[in-house]
Amino acid sequence: MADRIAYAQPQAGGQGFARTMKTFGGAVALVVADMVTGNTVELLQVPRGFVLTGVYLALTDIDSNGTPTVAVTLGDLAVPARLVASSTIGQAGGSTTTLAATGLYYQYLADTNIALTFGTGSATAAAGTATCYLTGFMA
Repeated sequence: MADRIAYAQPQAGGQGFARTMKTFGGAVALVVADMVTGNTVELLQVPRGFVLTGVYLALTDIDSNGTPTVAVTLGDLAVPARLVASSTIGQAGGSTTTLAATGLYYQYLADTNIALTFGTGSATAAAGTATCYLTGFMA
C-alpha cells in the first residue's frame, strides 16, 4: 500500500492543533426566598484552566408583578457581573447569550463557582428555573 501516507505531525499550512469545546451547566430551581436584592445562587462550577468563549442564561418569569423589578448578574465571587451584566430577562422569562467583555476569553485559574446575583430583587417573586451553560475550552 505505497499510496497511503501517514503524518505524525500537522503539516505546513494546516490548522495546527485543535481545542475541544467544553460545555458546563444545567438547570437550577429558584425558590421565592432566593429573589432578594443582593442574594446569590450558585448555578455551577467550572474547572481550573477553563477559558470562557460563550454564555447562555435563561430564566423563567420569576417576577409576576405587573411592574416587575428583578435584575440579575452572572459571574464569580471576584466579579459578580463578569459574564452577564445587569439583565432583566427574569421579568417576563427569557434568555441571553450576550457575554460581557470581561468574560470573553477569561481563564479560570482555580475551580470556580458561578453564581446568579440579584442586583434588584423581584417585586413579586415567583419560583422558577435558571438555566445556564458556559462554553469554552481548557487551556
